[in-house]
Amino acid sequence: MKLLEQVPLFKQLEIINRLAFFKEFTLSERQVLLESFSRLYLVQKDKHAFKRLDEDNRLYIVLSGEFLIFKQDAEHDLGRVGPGEFLGEGAFITNRERSTSALALKDSIILAITPDALTRLPNVIREKIKDKLIEGMSVRIAKLNEFVEAHS
Repeated sequence: MKLLEQVPLFKQLEIINRLAFFKEFTLSERQVLLESFSRLYLVQKDKHAFKRLDEDNRLYIVLSGEFLIFKQDAEHDLGRVGPGEFLGEGAFITNRERSTSALALKDSIILAITPDALTRLPNVIREKIKDKLIEGMSVRIAKLNEFVEAHS
């Protein structure tokens, strides 16, 4: 994973403005998040954003590209995550080691937020991020329920 330090703010804003995850955020809230509380990373194709059992507890929001999520090996994946979706929420919320691995299926850009940065964010931004996490996790639970029902 390579830290992207030289991406101009207007370019970062252009990227996140296209994503449903940030739809409820005002322009100034997006700017505060990008300038002070997050980092952009490039994850090259066939490289990991993180691996199972890693001690990394950052939340990653996919800005571009796609990731395969799996527990033991890529042959038995749990799903795919693309732009506007997030990865690593389990370790982020519980502050535990990673329970899955995330492999880039193509060159991908992710926005990383640490738990500490989340606590320092202005309340309105923090609440919007929490709302998006809850919304996304409920969609994942619904998909899991459908899968379980189809295979029982």
